[in-house]
Formats: sequence, structure tokens, C-alpha cells
Amino acid sequence: RETSKTLRDRVERAENRLFKRWTFFDAEKSINKLLEPEDLCRFSADVKTVKDLQLYVRTFQESPWLPSIQQLRRNHPELKHLRLRIHEVTNMEALIDLVPAVADILKELTLVVVQPSAGKGQFELGSFPVLETLHCGGELSTVQTASMLTHARNTLKCLRLHQLQSIRENFIGQDCSFPVLEEVEISQCLSITGAGVVALLLAAARLKKLTLSYFNISGKEFKELERHAAPLRCLEVLQFNHGRRLKDLGLMLLIRCCPRLRVLNLSETFITGELFSQLRLPHVSQLEELHLKKCEKLTDTGLVEMIKVFGASLKRIDVSQTNINGESFAGADFDFVPKVEYLDVTACRAVTDKGLFSIYTKLGHELRILKACWVTRFSGDSFAQDLPFAVKLETLELGPFSSVKEHGAKTIFAKFGGSLKELRMNMAIFTGRTFADLAVARRQQPPPVLELLDLTVCFEIADDGLKLILDKYGSSLKSLKLGQTGITGESFQDVELPRLEELELAFCSKLTNAGLQAILNKVGKGLKKLNLRDTQVSEKMLAGIGEQCSALKELDLSNCKRISLNGLKKILYSFGRSDVLIIMADTAMSEEEYMNMDPIPS
Repeated sequence: RETSKTLRDRVERAENRLFKRWTFFDAEKSINKLLEPEDLCRFSADVKTVKDLQLYVRTFQESPWLPSIQQLRRNHPELKHLRLRIHEVTNMEALIDLVPAVADILKELTLVVVQPSAGKGQFELGSFPVLETLHCGGELSTVQTASMLTHARNTLKCLRLHQLQSIRENFIGQDCSFPVLEEVEISQCLSITGAGVVALLLAAARLKKLTLSYFNISGKEFKELERHAAPLRCLEVLQFNHGRRLKDLGLMLLIRCCPRLRVLNLSETFITGELFSQLRLPHVSQLEELHLKKCEKLTDTGLVEMIKVFGASLKRIDVSQTNINGESFAGADFDFVPKVEYLDVTACRAVTDKGLFSIYTKLGHELRILKACWVTRFSGDSFAQDLPFAVKLETLELGPFSSVKEHGAKTIFAKFGGSLKELRMNMAIFTGRTFADLAVARRQQPPPVLELLDLTVCFEIADDGLKLILDKYGSSLKSLKLGQTGITGESFQDVELPRLEELELAFCSKLTNAGLQAILNKVGKGLKKLNLRDTQVSEKMLAGIGEQCSALKELDLSNCKRISLNGLKKILYSFGRSDVLIIMADTAMSEEEYMNMDPIPS
């Protein structure tokens, strides 16, 4: 209430409202003083009802937090859940004294110990009867971690261990089990061994999600899991990221024990995939997502073998930033029809035009989304060949630095144009002037469904080529991005764009006033977003834009140097409403002119 009148009014208007959760924190970049125990006392006295409190404390030192917490509990016996996050624990003993006072309501506990305990080695307290989430980091010892886990074992659902420097393999304690633990994340705990991970997995029979990041194990210890009956029968998500020692064999040992695995993320590991030819699953694979981003050692053969193992259940594959070339897929023989719906080969610099066509031929039966940005050796020419199935692709991204030229671009439009809803071809080198037969073929084909067309930085696109493209696809377009193309805009007067809502013409140096007028005459009434950044349009041309574009919500005029203060006033007056965002960064006007501008009547 003392912060500002606005906040005070908001609090008082909400006086009788019951909030689901209060969050009371000391912002990381706050310019105010640190959160202190007396602040919590004031909050406790000021608020009528507190049932769920999330408390952030940046630094926990020798300060009287215990009396403040005790006062909070006396004032609010209705408090059921406390979520405590402490960014820096510099006094472990004080924390040990505090925890028993809140153990019966402590739902979440996050703490990063920056100073190891010199006295008590363990948490000398009873159980955590309601603790569900525990996040530990810093200088916690193995004994302290094991003690906390032992006390919380019956209710713990989520465990996160981050940058624990001193923890060893016996960090879960002797004969400890976690009957309701569902999620475990271990990040940058390089001293944790494979045996320690195995012990945790065997103790968490209901584990659903396991994440290991920046770890130092090869996986050979997972062989111990096979001696137990279905030890990971509930695991659905397995994420091994940044583990350069992880080997194919170790991963295979673990996968055999996961009959319900749906998501497998191996980003930035040294998996090759080639040994998967030896893997025989004792169950039918249910894997739906396979993420292999930045797997430098992954080979074409290895990827094929992994797809064979996981079979027809796979729906999403991400092999972006790997070294595959795709050509080995031409000889791949799958004994099932792939159901892959999403494929990402972004920045696979070795993928050739023939390679991408081979991959699509084998996996494209149900493919809806294909991302192939930064695939520098892709031209599109190979897609002129016939496909053994009907095209169902809806989103195609062929971003910067591909080798797509006139023939390849025309082939892509002809092959996928009938099914695509989104097409991005940034920085492709084509004019569109050879697309005349596409417009003629329109009469024999179903109406287009393309809603987004992005031709940004296609320098050679001019009015004549753009008209041929829009004659074919203009009737369905909602978003058209033509930034840094060679259009003047005058071709718009002869095309139909009845559904267009977003038009981007940024950096179109050849855009003329007459061209913009033709555009607004044709599509102005339906436009909601118009980007004219860094163009040479005049303020006279834009003086009545608010009347022409009655539905416009956003207008970007950044770096339009030909617009003066008077011109801006005319633009603002033309809208006659205040729900339009006009962006005017880097214009010819000074800050002083903005500040002294007369108010615009609402």
C-alpha cells in the first residue's frame, strides 16, 4: 500500500477477493532493499486471508526469519501451502532451525547453498509431510542431500539437483524409496556417477520424466536395471542433454527398460545410432518424439536404424545441426508406413538436394511440417520427380542461404502448393516470371489453402513475378511478407486478396506512392498489420490511411525519413481511434518534437 497510489487502489478494490496464491518476492534486479523478515510481518498483518504463499528470499543469513514465520502462522491458521525459494543460503544452521516450523505446510523448497555447513551435518528434523517439490544446488553435501530426500520420500513428486559440487553416488540414502516421485532433473552434477543414477531409478518406481544435463556417465551401469522386473515401467520422457560420454550401448540398455517411453531427447550427445541395429525391444515401441539436435556423431545409417527400432509410432524427428546428408535413405527399407508429422533438418549443412528428397520419400507419407532452413545444398530440383504418396505437407520452411533458384522454386510451388498453409522461402533467388503455367493450372485444381507466404529478402522478386504467384494463391492468403524485395506495389491492382490481414513491405526500396495506393485500394479494408519500415513513402500518401485501413491495429513507420511531425499528426487524426499501435522508431523527428506535440483528441 505504501508503494504507490495506483497499487494501493488496486489492493483496496481487491480487499474482499480471495486469491488462489500470494507471491511475495524480492526481484533479482530490484532497486529496492532486500526482502526482510519485517516485510513479511507487515504482509501478515495487512492481508486478511492467506491460504497459499510463495516466498522468494534472495539471501538467507543470520536474520530473524523464524519469528516472522511463526507470526505469519499465528495470524493465518488457514495457511495450507508454503512454497519457499532461497537463492543463497549462507547460514545452514539457521535454515535447519526454521524448517521444522513450516514442515507441515511446506509444499515446495528451493535452496542454493553457497556456504557449506560447519556445524550440523544433517537436517535434524522429522519428515516433510506435504513436500512435493525439492530443488537443491550449490554446496549441499551428500549426507545433507540424502537426509532431505529421506525425510521427504513419501510425498516428493519432483526433484531437481543443479550444480551440486560435492554429491556422490549414495546421495539418496540407504534403502530409500520414493513411491510418488514422478519427475527428476539432474543438471551439471558432474560428480554423480552412473551407479548413483541407477540407484535413484530403482528407488523411483513411478518415475515419468528423467532429465540429465551436462553429465559425465557412459551408460554402461544401466545393465544393472535389467536384473529387476520392469524398473522403469512408468517412464515417458527421457532427456539426456550435453552428455559427451554417453554411448549407444549404454543408451540401448536403458531404453530396453522403458516400455512406455514417448519422448527421447539426446541433444548434444555423441550418439551415432549405428548400434541400434542390434537392439531388440522386449515390448512394442510407443516412442512419438526423437530429438537428436547437435548430435555431431549421428550418421545416416544410425538414424535409419533408430527409426527402424522405434517403428510406426514416431511422429516428431529433430535432427537439426547434425552432419547427416540424407542420401542413405534412398536404400532404406522400412517394414511399416512411417507416421512422422514433424521433421526438422535445420542447419544440416551436409544435406544435399537428393538427400532431402530421399528423406521425404521415405518419411513424408503423413508429414505436415518440414523445417529445412540453412540447408545450403538444397535447391529443390530433385522434387520434380514423382512421389509414391499424396502430399500432405502444411508448413514448409526453406529459410536463408539455401540454393533454391528459379526451377527449384517453381518445383516447390507446383509440388506442395496444393496442401501448404505456410511457406517460408527467405533469401531464395528467383523471379517468379516462369510461374505462368501455375496460374493456368489453377482451374484444374482445388482452391489453394496457403495462408502465410514469406518471401523476405527474395531480391529478384518484382511486380510481374509476384502477380503470377498471387494469381494462384492470393485468394487464401492472410499474411504476406515481402520485405526487401524488388516490388513497386503496382501489381496489386490486378490481383484478389480478399482475406489478407498482415502485409510486410519493410525495406522495399522500390515501393512507390502509386504502388502503396494500389495496395491500400485493394486490401486496405481488411488489413490489421502493415509494416512500411525503412521505405520511401510520403506523408501525403499516408495522410488518409486510417480511413482506408479501418481495421488496422499496428502500423510500423520506423525509419521512414519522409514523415514529419505534421505528417504524423495527420496520420493519427485519420484513424479517429486510440486502439492503433504506431511504431515510429528512428524517424526524422526529434525527441523534443514528440514531447511537445499537441494531444490527439480521443
